[in-house]
Amino acid sequence: MIADQFMIMENIITFLVGCCFGSFINVIVYRFPLGESIIFPGSHCINCKYKIRFLHNIPLISWIFLQGKCINCRQKISLIYPIVELTTGILFVINNYSSPSNLYKSSFLITTISGWVFISILITLSILDIKYLWLPKSICNFGIFCGIISNLITEIKHDIPIKFLLSIESIAAAFLGYLTIKLISATGFRLFQKPVMGEGDSKLMALIGAWLGIKGFAITTWLAFNIAGIFAILGLILKKLKRHQKIPFGAFIAFSGICVWHFGNSSFTNIFFRA
Repeated sequence: MIADQFMIMENIITFLVGCCFGSFINVIVYRFPLGESIIFPGSHCINCKYKIRFLHNIPLISWIFLQGKCINCRQKISLIYPIVELTTGILFVINNYSSPSNLYKSSFLITTISGWVFISILITLSILDIKYLWLPKSICNFGIFCGIISNLITEIKHDIPIKFLLSIESIAAAFLGYLTIKLISATGFRLFQKPVMGEGDSKLMALIGAWLGIKGFAITTWLAFNIAGIFAILGLILKKLKRHQKIPFGAFIAFSGICVWHFGNSSFTNIFFRA
């Protein structure tokens, strides 16, 4: 009974933390494309520049309480803001039950915090890719660095049989992820005489490799192409997509990466790659 109550409280706190991260993601997604600082100035209405007070800036709750409008000018606040906060909160809770294969020997704290960083970066990149078909190099590089550091911390804190093997694999997987997408892109350009994938996709796949290792990267790649293919086919059949319309492939990579992080490599290999 006490264990159940503790788990409920843990999930509530995790959800609230996730909503706060989601709120910061909203700031990044709005300001980063404009070249503005994500720290200064503080939160303000994008219409009237009114400085938002703390009580009016509580994730989810403030949006509901203010009925989705600025308290000063009554300009509508996009529904996207609470959706991002809610989604991030839910994914953070799910992260409590994740089984990332690379960090299988890590403590709950390391796995949890690593998951928060990984999920936040992927959500940010997904939104930017969906809105602008843009995967910023600086954010991808930051994600690659965090992935390598996460694996390095795991090796330092825990007894790994072969020292620095995890970090070396993380770096190798990052290079492999980058080169794989570059090869696919070059092949597609030669066949179709136009770019088929962006530079950002190769950087994002490098990020996935840094976090999930070689096997995790391979599964993520397979999953992303299949999901994107199904999406494109359905979009064409339902006439929601045009034949040569670009799709935010980075969002599919990010979604697949989160799935592999949560379920672990073995779950996918057991289901899809059994002999």
